[in-house]
Amino acid sequence: MDGIHKGIQKVGVVGFGIMGSGIAQICAQAGYETYVSEIEKKLIDQGLERIERFLEKSVEKKKISLDDKQAAMGRIHGASTMDHFNDCDLVIEAVNENMELKKKIFRALDTVCKEDAILATNTSSLSVIDIAKETKIPDRVAGVHFFNPVPLMKLVEIVKSIVTDDGVIERCREFCVTIGKTPIIAKDSPGFILNYLQYPFRLNAIRMVENGIASKEDIDAAAKFGLGHPMGPLELQDMVGLDTTLSAVDDIYNMTKDPNFAPPMLMRKMVSAGWLGKKTGKGFYEYDENGKKILTRELIR
Repeated sequence: MDGIHKGIQKVGVVGFGIMGSGIAQICAQAGYETYVSEIEKKLIDQGLERIERFLEKSVEKKKISLDDKQAAMGRIHGASTMDHFNDCDLVIEAVNENMELKKKIFRALDTVCKEDAILATNTSSLSVIDIAKETKIPDRVAGVHFFNPVPLMKLVEIVKSIVTDDGVIERCREFCVTIGKTPIIAKDSPGFILNYLQYPFRLNAIRMVENGIASKEDIDAAAKFGLGHPMGPLELQDMVGLDTTLSAVDDIYNMTKDPNFAPPMLMRKMVSAGWLGKKTGKGFYEYDENGKKILTRELIR
């Protein structure tokens, strides 16, 4: 294992929601002892149940064995404090896109983690250097940005701030390869690589609905069957959450003033109404209690 994992043996994950549990799952499946923290035990239990359901489906589809599932579950250790990160070689923060919350977490990690640990943020758009400066080791802080759903999406963006050590970036790149991901390297700029490419695409899809250019179904069909995308931009937006995207594009727009990132008024109104997507049962589409899309069709009026 030492040769494969190149010095990283124990991984910590702060936050055990959808992203955090996905990150913990793939780390545990790759053989890493994985330590997770949440603010209360019930959130840890929910995260473990989420992983167990995913792995059980993988067993049923014969993608992994029952022994593989049990071994992965046995490598995940949860706690409601960060104390058990003291021996981790890499700690990945995976909480909401809230700069003050992330800063608070990194200040806490700075007091708990060992001196040579790598601290990583899963932020999709926030400044890595602004997070890193909260620590005494900003050169050991990097962005390691996974995509949802983490177990299925192959890409990981590794983000280098102006002070991140090159060796830290290389170790993060090697780590991503060991967990079966394809790493790409980005500068610490708004939106990094993928979101700078795809946010304007999703916002334009929302503007098309807002302006009555086409129905949401036909916009998504155009992306899937005309552009070869696995999901339409509005389906994807519902999965990610309108509030999450609105917060991110507001940040990018405020930093760059690029009109491509100005959120449509329809998006703001939907967030105000609580129509956030799959997680609330209604976004551009409606969903049942199991998160399955309720099939309807809306034609242009």
